[in-house]
Amino acid sequence: MSLSQRDKGETSAQVVLVVPVIILILMLAIQAGLYFHTSNVAGAAAAQGATAASSVNITSSVAVQLGQTSASNFVTAAGAQLFATPLVVVSAGIVSVTVQVKVPRIIPFFSSSVGRSVIEPLERFTFEVNR
Repeated sequence: MSLSQRDKGETSAQVVLVVPVIILILMLAIQAGLYFHTSNVAGAAAAQGATAASSVNITSSVAVQLGQTSASNFVTAAGAQLFATPLVVVSAGIVSVTVQVKVPRIIPFFSSSVGRSVIEPLERFTFEVNR
């Protein structure tokens, strides 16, 4: 019996064991990329909302509405989906915006959302003589 006749089928068994592992690693890499991209979108949306809400001479209720709208519009423009309505809190001279965005899932058992928060001081207008 020659060497080639004894080894028939060994390569098929190796492929059956190795290919699923390679596919799993590839899918994990894609899932990680999606997670980090979504995290970046959430952070940028929170920053956009905080910038809009910290504008000069607006009331707290208008700042909350403006921050929520700005963050929501950014998430939509980036092609992502909000997990919950952005939370905007205006108090003690600061604005805090928290945005949660849905993470597209390729592999089960991963987090379904990612949240990011940004805190910014409220803008104040001071006259030249008051500086």
